[in-house]
Amino acid sequence: MNFDALAFRVYVAVEGLGVTHLLRRVPRLARNARRLRKFVLSDTPKWRKVRSGISEGLWMQLQLPKQGRLWRGEHELRLQKAILAAISPETVFYDIGAHEGSIALGVAQRLNRSGCVVAFEADPQNAQSLRSNAERNNLTSSLQVVSRAVWSYSTPGIGFRRGGTQSTHGGVEADGQHPVLSGGEMIAIPAIALDDFVASGGRVPQLVKIDVEGGEYEVLCGGTELFTKHRPIIVVEVHHERAASQIGPWLTRVRYASRWIVPAERFPSCLFAWPEEFDGAAWMRRSGAEAEPCQTT
Repeated sequence: MNFDALAFRVYVAVEGLGVTHLLRRVPRLARNARRLRKFVLSDTPKWRKVRSGISEGLWMQLQLPKQGRLWRGEHELRLQKAILAAISPETVFYDIGAHEGSIALGVAQRLNRSGCVVAFEADPQNAQSLRSNAERNNLTSSLQVVSRAVWSYSTPGIGFRRGGTQSTHGGVEADGQHPVLSGGEMIAIPAIALDDFVASGGRVPQLVKIDVEGGEYEVLCGGTELFTKHRPIIVVEVHHERAASQIGPWLTRVRYASRWIVPAERFPSCLFAWPEEFDGAAWMRRSGAEAEPCQTT
């Protein structure tokens, strides 16, 4: 075990015991604790090998402790299982809101020359990190990075609120939509609709994963022709009630069945959706989602 891994495990153990909470109540001890943390856990991202999960064994530039769950492979476990249960070596997979690639990299390493990952990432800094991660793992031939937001229409400039201290929480801020957790600066970035991407020569996906901090319905609307004609299955993290209430009728219009995994706190909820002619029940059994409390339509 290297020094970074040992230091992080000690940090997690101390946090779990509540010691740092107590230290914060004593100013002098709190200052010393901050100095120790800064010494042990650098704020600079470093190359670290993912410990488990869909991207186990791959290298990512990660900052501990902030990105500890990515390093341990514990990020979005339900989505990971559903994706692994759906892909084959020939799959074309759209990862919309790919962030730094914690899922996209893991899928890309499982594909042959017929398959590919198209990773859409709106935040320019995250997109660059994703490219670096793909290069470090020799996955550039199977992973295409599209540095754009995905929205209900294409435009050369749309408002995007960066995530601030949590870079993965950025999202489009336009048309009355506000990302649920973003607290960073507002920038203008290009956006593309899925139907326009496919019409311009983009490969047609069999699986689409969406995690865009609240704009899920807008993404789906921009791909209505894709979902009506080509019928990919869908995995979505839905972040608020407004999106959930809009997505339900949309699924009915495009003739998709669905399974919602709704936690006690309601959001984010996990949505699995598939064409009515697809054996979604078999997919849910393979992923383990069948055993979870849910809403099915």
